[in-house]
Amino acid sequence: MASDAASSAALEPGEAGSSGAAAPLLLADHQPGRRVLQPDVHHPAPARWTVVRTAAAAALALLGSARALDLSDLDLAVRIWTAPEASRSNQDSPFAPAARLAGLGGERGRGEADLRVRHGGLGAEMSARSTARRGEELRTSGLVNELFYEADLLGQHFTIGKKVASWDVGFGLRPLDVVQQADRRALHPFALEGVPLVTWELFGESWAVTLLYANPLRGRAPAPRDDESVALHYYQRLGSADLHAVGRYSRRTRLQAGASTAVVLGDALELHASSRYQRHGERFAMPASLAGGAPLAASEPRATTASADVLAALLGFTLTPGLGLSVVGEAWLDPAGGTAGEWSALGALAERQRALLGDPAVPSAAVLANLAWELRAFDRPSLLRENLFLRVSWKKDRFEPTADVLYTPADGGFVATAAVAYQGERTRLDGGLRLFGGRAGSAYRLFPESAILYAALQVFF
Repeated sequence: MASDAASSAALEPGEAGSSGAAAPLLLADHQPGRRVLQPDVHHPAPARWTVVRTAAAAALALLGSARALDLSDLDLAVRIWTAPEASRSNQDSPFAPAARLAGLGGERGRGEADLRVRHGGLGAEMSARSTARRGEELRTSGLVNELFYEADLLGQHFTIGKKVASWDVGFGLRPLDVVQQADRRALHPFALEGVPLVTWELFGESWAVTLLYANPLRGRAPAPRDDESVALHYYQRLGSADLHAVGRYSRRTRLQAGASTAVVLGDALELHASSRYQRHGERFAMPASLAGGAPLAASEPRATTASADVLAALLGFTLTPGLGLSVVGEAWLDPAGGTAGEWSALGALAERQRALLGDPAVPSAAVLANLAWELRAFDRPSLLRENLFLRVSWKKDRFEPTADVLYTPADGGFVATAAVAYQGERTRLDGGLRLFGGRAGSAYRLFPESAILYAALQVFF
């Protein structure tokens, strides 16, 4: 969460994570990155070494072809990072007994070796990844994040392949990232995976137009990020203002349209705003009760609810008064978040289920499975629809301490992070503490971890 020392995915190649104002992260089932509150989500990884070998073979093939053509044109970048974490359990949470089953709690670590290759119009990014937890087997996987070719023809720019597509302004939320939406405040996210696409771009002196066709011939896929869609992006620079306009169409959401702006006022103040409308929306439906009043479900009660005329919006500022000080403040509305009433009902259901532990007539495995299923409600960038965020950082030479807080006014919950980063020539070291809390019954107070202590070491070549 946030682009502080550990919760950011980095603003520059020398910082933690991938490009953008903060850390991107998509659904754990489709990207090995994790959500804001779910540091490690268990999911099947069949033939993982085959995937690693495939990624390595692709990298070697690219390197070999580049050498055969012209070594002077070869652009290589390697990033290796490791991030150990230790968490403190929140025993007041009704979900605490199932934390381990859901991949939470205890001591854990993650790491990634990321290779980026560019040769002329050919680009690729490949990652080898690992996750570890005390007492469990090391898990590894590999992924081709990007593999594309781009070229200029008759003053126009074309791209085909698999590539990351990100638009918009904002720190905690980017409503106009309609092709790839990410959790922007996750701890130690893996490199973002691109989507299959074909793009046409036209550039002017102060403007640009992009037409994008994503996931060709896929139709409506099981996951929104894999849906076939067509998107149009327009950018205009007007004096000290950046303007963006976006439109997208897919079978799932139908029409999506939005606009954003970032305006620099003087030397110390920047204002930004973004909004998106979509005809149809989907979000995770948190069960307040089970069918027939049963205390437990026989299968995961995960479902989505549809809504019409959905609006997402963000308003924020960046203040840089000098002396290395920076202050970021934002308020946003995320329609994918839950309501205070929904979280209260889910907490009450979990309390009733936890009370069944120890009952000889009820298998404890069934109780734990239900609690673990319900923990998936935390697997989203914004737990509540309304969010307030404040971040303060101070940069002095190679050191940058940061502090931030995310507050959900609807239920009085919060996430607070304090961190410090050291940026070397080819290394970066981060360390920090993240706390979850708030009023009783608030979403962040229900989370089965109350604190995460973390560190991260990155090496660049």
